[in-house]
Amino acid sequence: MRVPVPALIRSATALGAIGVLLALSGCSGGSSTAEADASGTMTAGTLTVGSDLTYPPYAYLDGKTPAGFDPDISRALAKASGLKATFVDTRFEQLIAGLGTGHFDVIASDLYITDERKKQVDFIPYFTTGNSIVVKTSGSLKPTGVTGLCGKTVAVIKGGQIVQKLRDEASKECEAKGGKAIDVREFATDPEGTQALLSGQVDAQVTDGAVAKAAADKTGGKLTISSTELIYPVQSGLAVKRGDTALKKTLTDALAELKKNGTYAELLKKYNLGRAEAS
Repeated sequence: MRVPVPALIRSATALGAIGVLLALSGCSGGSSTAEADASGTMTAGTLTVGSDLTYPPYAYLDGKTPAGFDPDISRALAKASGLKATFVDTRFEQLIAGLGTGHFDVIASDLYITDERKKQVDFIPYFTTGNSIVVKTSGSLKPTGVTGLCGKTVAVIKGGQIVQKLRDEASKECEAKGGKAIDVREFATDPEGTQALLSGQVDAQVTDGAVAKAAADKTGGKLTISSTELIYPVQSGLAVKRGDTALKKTLTDALAELKKNGTYAELLKKYNLGRAEAS
């Protein structure tokens, strides 16, 4: 059972910017110290994962347990590598900084692959996704694409790729057609943006398609997805430090194994996520 949106906001506030380390049970270890060291992790036998646990269906807290696609696939990757997975709950905009300063080995948090981020981290692509527009069901605003947001106030997650997409590309398109730029409002967590939409502080929310569906489903019909196709389709990737070839190989090999044995496809289906990437 997934955590309700308000509970997620409370969890985000309580846990803070760099959250507590949450050890998971049921993950297979058993590798020797030499084998663990060869995997490229900071701590022998452990894969420490940075993830924003306020972002269902990708990552959230079910009680005190990390749940969702990213925790599930992280556990599976760790098991396939002879490691144990632990998680550090970290707000999205601080994930890359946290990786760089050694708070965790890998980011697994629906991190979109962009040219700018490629300068900071090395990626292992693991699926393709995109964004959707969420609006109030009772309202008259029902934009099918980004140009329908011209002159509107829109909630987005802080640090997300969508911030610059809306402020630059979409707003320039609006102005070229004689409209006003989009007023982009950043929120520390996605559920905070959803609450802003519900309370009337913003006109719409733009977020990952799967996240949008989960948010709309949780509101009992108060919110709906108005966009007719994914906006700015993009690959998402697991991220490791630039130059960390050992860990990148460990995770790449583990991901290939999950694709081969069917675990990967099962997880995509379980969370109703985007199409798989070629191995």
